[in-house]
Amino acid sequence: MRKYILKNIMLPLAAKCSSNKGWDYYGQYIQADFDPAEIRRKRRWAKLMRVVDHAYQNVPFYRKKYDEAGITPADIRCEEDFRRLPVITKKELREFFPKNVIAQNYPKEFMRFSNTSGTTGAGLMLVHDHEDINYKYASKLRSRYLMGCDVNDSILRLAPNECQPCLPDGQSPEVGLRQYLQMALSRHKYRRQAYYIFVERHIANSLINNRRFPPPLEADFTDNDILAYIKEIQRFRPQIITGYPVYLYLCARYLQKHPCRLPACKGIDLTAGVSTRAMRQFIGEQFHAPVFQSYGGCELGRIASSCPHSDGLMHILEEQCYIEFIKNSGEKAQEGELANIIVTALNSYGMPFIRYEHGDVGKFHNQSCACRRTSQLMDVAGRLQDLIISREGAPIPSKEVIGAFLDYPGVKLFQCIQRNAETIDFKVVKDDPSVRLDIEQIKKGIKSLLGDRIDIDVQEVDYIRSASSGKYRLVRSATYEPFRCVEEQKRPLGNYW
Repeated sequence: MRKYILKNIMLPLAAKCSSNKGWDYYGQYIQADFDPAEIRRKRRWAKLMRVVDHAYQNVPFYRKKYDEAGITPADIRCEEDFRRLPVITKKELREFFPKNVIAQNYPKEFMRFSNTSGTTGAGLMLVHDHEDINYKYASKLRSRYLMGCDVNDSILRLAPNECQPCLPDGQSPEVGLRQYLQMALSRHKYRRQAYYIFVERHIANSLINNRRFPPPLEADFTDNDILAYIKEIQRFRPQIITGYPVYLYLCARYLQKHPCRLPACKGIDLTAGVSTRAMRQFIGEQFHAPVFQSYGGCELGRIASSCPHSDGLMHILEEQCYIEFIKNSGEKAQEGELANIIVTALNSYGMPFIRYEHGDVGKFHNQSCACRRTSQLMDVAGRLQDLIISREGAPIPSKEVIGAFLDYPGVKLFQCIQRNAETIDFKVVKDDPSVRLDIEQIKKGIKSLLGDRIDIDVQEVDYIRSASSGKYRLVRSATYEPFRCVEEQKRPLGNYW
């Protein structure tokens, strides 16, 4: 009854009688996935040109960048012209926030503030206009729809972080109904941001999204910590389990060793990290549920998601974003070629993201899908900052390293660190401290990926330190810079150690 009322009364009524149009946009997104590709391409191009023109007219950061590059929106007639616009980085947005990156025709006191996770460096403060929030909500619903899940299905999120709404000073305090009303009636300068904190935590998460968030794993986690997640699944009985792939893989390994009865769920949604086919298959076998992969970010919403027929490849939400796969030369990559993922958000006007280096590498695929959606497929191979190089100079994405060693016998967790082209540090946490690892076999596996002429130092450690976001970066690299496509490659994405 609750789900029926939400889907058939509350959300449609909100879309009709208020500015909360996410339900309408969700319906549009579902339909657009099946539209002829050429019709959708024309719509996307029109949205792209509108947001570029808006940014040039209203955002000092973009106007200065484009003037320096000698190009204006009027000069853009095709995709090749669009690629003349400079690629922007998180570091630049962080440096020029807030004055120069927030649209001057969008008063910041009415915006939703939040922080990115900062997986590979300092977090990025974000602002979202209200329409942008509606579209991001629709993108999340569309992602679950592709999985075969429904609005208000209960969700357990096993992840080290969550983009949280915050105040303009970066703080994210608890805001209950009484406190929000006090701030609203007193016309507090942060009353709008307090509204977003209150609505998201006390209405959206609990009543609409029906979500629960167990705490993240500590760096020196034990089987008891993983068991706590299993017990939470048994108590909450979620219809969707969403989370960091490494967390779900560790839970699956525990279930393999200690079989127990789990409540049935509709799907496992892997997000905020890469997964291999073997990982997805193993997780699915242990949880007795279909496993899906999603891609996005706090800045962009859910911009790609897999379906039951796509074998881990993800359908790009082309109404939400314009994704380019760009080589370090600045040229467009070919189908199936590893490239930098450069994203333009098509619905973000308060703080635009145009030709934004999201920090990931991946591939696009033009093959059709049995689900009959006409949206393009993509795959994410890992963080750009986690690219390591072989002795021949070929880039090796983190997904390949994870695929080779995550289920290695006797290994609980690992971290592969490349400080230069000749040296690899390989840290290993043993699954059983009493069992001796075959170090030479591990070195042989690394050399099969990177070549024989490389020095490898294998170290047994008690734990792997997680990143500032709480995520485990299983691969870390200081050799990724040559593969970037920004004009000034020496602007780092973040602190890679």
